[in-house]
Amino acid sequence: MATYDLPYGKEHLEELFEEARTGEDVIIVRFDGRSCQLLPLADVKSEAPLAEEFKIPDLDLTGSVVPA
Repeated sequence: MATYDLPYGKEHLEELFEEARTGEDVIIVRFDGRSCQLLPLADVKSEAPLAEEFKIPDLDLTGSVVPA
């Protein structure tokens, strides 16, 4: 099991992600001892998009409130 400190994990996240995807145990430890583990999930193939797209409303520059 590979254990990395948080600064290293931030700098090398893409590489650590690949290690986890290939089955390696990857643990990232914060300065206070709290940690997390990168775990691969089963691949799910789907034609649907991974996120929804929403239109951002135009700004109302007249000073009135725009509904959320």
